[in-house]
Amino acid sequence: MATTSLLDTQWIWHPHWVDHAQDSAGAFVHFRKHFSLQQSPGEPIRLQITADTKYRLYVNRHLVHTGPVKGDEHIWFYDETDIQPFLQSGENTIAIHVLRLYHGTQYATSFPRMAFPGLFVRMSDGIGPEGLRLESDDTWLTALDLSRKLRIDQNEDDFLHIYEVVNNDSNNHLEWVAARCLNLPKSHGIGPPWMLSPRMVPWPKITRVRIKDVQKIQSSLPAEAWKGLFMRSDGGPGLVLPAGSSHHIELQADHHLTAYLRFYFQRPRAAGSRLSIRYSECYEDTPASVPYLRCKGDRCDQTKQLLGPEDIYFFSGESGADAAVALQYTKDPTSEEVFSPFHFRTFRFITLSIQVSPDSELVMTGLDVDMTHYPLEVTGAVNGTDPIYTKLWDTSIRTLTNCMHDCYEDCPFYEQLQYAMDVRSSCIFTYAASGDDRMARQAIIQLHSSYRADLGLIASRSPASQLQIIPHFSLFWILTVLDHFEYFGDVSFTRQFLPVADGILEAFNRRINVDLGLVSSETPFWDFVDWTNEWRPMGIPPAASSSGYQTFTNMLFAHTMQRLSEFLVPIGRPGLAGELKARAESILTAVRQHCRVGDIFTDGLASVANYSEDFSQHIQIWAVLSGAVSGDTARDLLKSCLPVLQGQGVDLSSSILPDQRPGPAQSIKFTQPSQAMSFYLFRALSAVEGSLYDDAFHDMWQPWRDQLSQNLTTWCEDDVTRRSDCHAWSCAPLYELVAEVAGVKPAEPGSTSLLFKPRTRLFPHFEGRVPLTGILAPGTAHVRWSLEGGNAIAVSLTLETKMAPDGVPIHVMFPDGHEEVHVGLSLEFKF
Repeated sequence: MATTSLLDTQWIWHPHWVDHAQDSAGAFVHFRKHFSLQQSPGEPIRLQITADTKYRLYVNRHLVHTGPVKGDEHIWFYDETDIQPFLQSGENTIAIHVLRLYHGTQYATSFPRMAFPGLFVRMSDGIGPEGLRLESDDTWLTALDLSRKLRIDQNEDDFLHIYEVVNNDSNNHLEWVAARCLNLPKSHGIGPPWMLSPRMVPWPKITRVRIKDVQKIQSSLPAEAWKGLFMRSDGGPGLVLPAGSSHHIELQADHHLTAYLRFYFQRPRAAGSRLSIRYSECYEDTPASVPYLRCKGDRCDQTKQLLGPEDIYFFSGESGADAAVALQYTKDPTSEEVFSPFHFRTFRFITLSIQVSPDSELVMTGLDVDMTHYPLEVTGAVNGTDPIYTKLWDTSIRTLTNCMHDCYEDCPFYEQLQYAMDVRSSCIFTYAASGDDRMARQAIIQLHSSYRADLGLIASRSPASQLQIIPHFSLFWILTVLDHFEYFGDVSFTRQFLPVADGILEAFNRRINVDLGLVSSETPFWDFVDWTNEWRPMGIPPAASSSGYQTFTNMLFAHTMQRLSEFLVPIGRPGLAGELKARAESILTAVRQHCRVGDIFTDGLASVANYSEDFSQHIQIWAVLSGAVSGDTARDLLKSCLPVLQGQGVDLSSSILPDQRPGPAQSIKFTQPSQAMSFYLFRALSAVEGSLYDDAFHDMWQPWRDQLSQNLTTWCEDDVTRRSDCHAWSCAPLYELVAEVAGVKPAEPGSTSLLFKPRTRLFPHFEGRVPLTGILAPGTAHVRWSLEGGNAIAVSLTLETKMAPDGVPIHVMFPDGHEEVHVGLSLEFKF
């Protein structure tokens, strides 16, 4: 919430701004303030800053920070940074470059913005040394940046619209005027549209990296010259590109990454040269549909093409030097011309196309690639006997961090949106890798803020500039809240979300048909389940429309109510637990009655099921997770539908009587889940106990192995659209290797006790580090085992934490099924 001191600070903007254009998703504005200091400050100068929509802060030609964290009408974040290291005695200049995305357009869905723009600056202490005041007011100068447009003409970009066309001929004569104070209301409960809050996540991590290779060069200059420029640490003396020449170069990074880029050139004598930069995830064949349906194989196959969105930069030459000096965004604007895209770029490959003006040569002097992502401190680790699992772990870490910037993102290349279903997986994977919950807390809050009381649902993604509703994602959000409580045990944090959770459950309850007792599929919204070939194009089982019901909806609804009921007592709200259990069981009773043929569950109503398309592994998985089946029946159900478990003598299709068969006698074909839904398949295998999880474990990773064989360095979104090559919901190895293989999980909320169930059958030797959460954080659980003489396995668990010096109860599950409870920090056993 905004405080009085924040409200007392003015927002400013350019007085002649127009918030729309026909050919751009937004525009840019320059701000600057000059001041003099008799001596360089010796104490911190804390500057608080935000803007709608994004800003870059420069102090004396040093880029200090880019922000703010993505917000919306519910929470708008501001940054606080110390600018003292950049100040000097004598003259000083603070320059701010602001990107404003136009309000009320279909463009740039990933970036919310308010109805009008603004810049906010203040010093947290009010007045600095020598009476220095830096708050936003009409003493700031501002100029419209006419040089840049945000492209809306690229089929490859359907969400971001942050790619630029820069023509500095339009910026050679900047018109600086006094900024206008917006004079927004700030009393009687009325305030600015930006509900200010300090950032909730830490500053991003920035790492300078080099280009791995330069290839497919079409240039009059030798290949070694280009390689020296991009691959040597010093960059070399620069490359002289002759006047009138053309050059095509393809750059390969070490792996898929997100980075800020700066292309350096000596300032040419004449204007007119052109630099085009295309960003690509891989080499690929011509897509079936741009950008959604791709044709990809070996990602490094140079016989194919690089496709993707582009930036275009037109050089201004010597005529643009005065404007560059006035802006003070570069160290030496008179002698160098630099192009730096405002927002980070996502790529593995970059195509540079350079057309040099016939009027003067162009000298390229270097490229900075500053990899950026959330500063995830990875404390988890695994070391088994098979090196493939180290690759699975490392690739998952890279994928996850690529999808973490100022919020969780589904895919950094295409959307950069925080979807609720994706967030649940990303949070769990983050806990497994690091025990860090800062971004998780922010995501839970941002999705909670999107709740629509009239619908009883949250937005499927938030923050975002366009509302989208996927009803199932509201249930996944509830599960995310409960996962956080399980790991961290924060009662006060969790309780605030219970009213919205109850509202969501009531929204699904209102859709129950009183005759069948099932939640119907009658909804105006997108009832997405999973990306599969059989459920194209919308990811919805055909049974939803043919029968009017989705078994998945009902099972997910029941599972969510069951899981919430388990935590209501420790949260301090026990009264609702019994009701939720009863409502869940009522749903499952109806599912067993109406959505099952023999022992196999159908995707919709069994009475109208299509034998060839209405059976999926998804529904058998959720039958287990929801408790629709249990024990031997659950194990047999999974054996019947999973290819990796078949051949074990179970064929439930034979249990379907002839009069029950919804079609001609034939074997049942089960729709298989994507990698995103495979996480829940692992959960089902674990839930049924017995040996199924271990039996399936090594074979289950074949889709991930296939990706490594195709030279991916991050996990793809799915194998149906093959759109994104980096999608965090596919990072299941992180959880499986620490929570299931190493076997350390919270036994009670906040890790007040632990469960230790190592899967020693999977590896003859194993070492793992598991991040500890809750009352044990910060800390690490060290798990080791190895074969000894005979069949004995020596197992040890050591808790490295200062937060519980006497240890906590540890529930040790032995291979024969018996449980022992020990208290301490170090345990050793023979299995």
